[in-house]
Amino acid sequence: MADAPKGLPDTCDACECGPAACELPSMVVANAMSCPGGETSIALDAGAGWDGTCAALPSPVQPDDFAAVVYEPPTLSPCTPSATPEPPPVPAKFVRVCAGNTAQEPPGFIPCMQASSEGTCRRGLTRHEFFEELIDNRACAPCECGPPAGGRCVADVGLYGDSACSDRMDAGLVVGLGEMPCADVTSPLPLSAMRATLVEEEPGACSPSAAAVLGTLERREPHIVCSFNEIWWDTP
Repeated sequence: MADAPKGLPDTCDACECGPAACELPSMVVANAMSCPGGETSIALDAGAGWDGTCAALPSPVQPDDFAAVVYEPPTLSPCTPSATPEPPPVPAKFVRVCAGNTAQEPPGFIPCMQASSEGTCRRGLTRHEFFEELIDNRACAPCECGPPAGGRCVADVGLYGDSACSDRMDAGLVVGLGEMPCADVTSPLPLSAMRATLVEEEPGACSPSAAAVLGTLERREPHIVCSFNEIWWDTP
């Protein structure tokens, strides 16, 4: 049987968050009007997870069809939370009860008797409450990460007049977090491909969620015993 632990810890091991990595921008928007541009535009999207290598457009944009290009900025990826921890162990104590006619008492054995029907002990005896079973229904709240912040990510985005990314146009720009610059295009080349690299890469960070304990400890079948002295504890 186990005693009734009180003041159980209400927090689990602390959650942690991995770094927020810099991610390349994957899109530029070619506009028919000079900066800041107008409503007529063509989005050039290299696709999610683009690694920055040369991405040729299915159909090149001819010089007469665009006059400016607006650049999407690099971003910070979501942070990866640590694994959900286990709840803290239950600091319960356990007792072994021996029959009164035991031939040889174990070391440290202390005689005790059952409490009254009201759960009280006679004067001079120490009352102890135990439970036949303790069911641990607790769990730790899943670790989560807040939005990424901080960091510094700068991407060099190049536009090319050929599908092999060998003839770079003058409209290429260096773009940082939160920026959406617009560049007028004077090149006579068609817009055929794009390529990007991170020239500055300082990961951001995220705040981890609180490691709270959810659920309760369920106690079954209480038993009250009265001992003449301090009871013999046996903690497995």
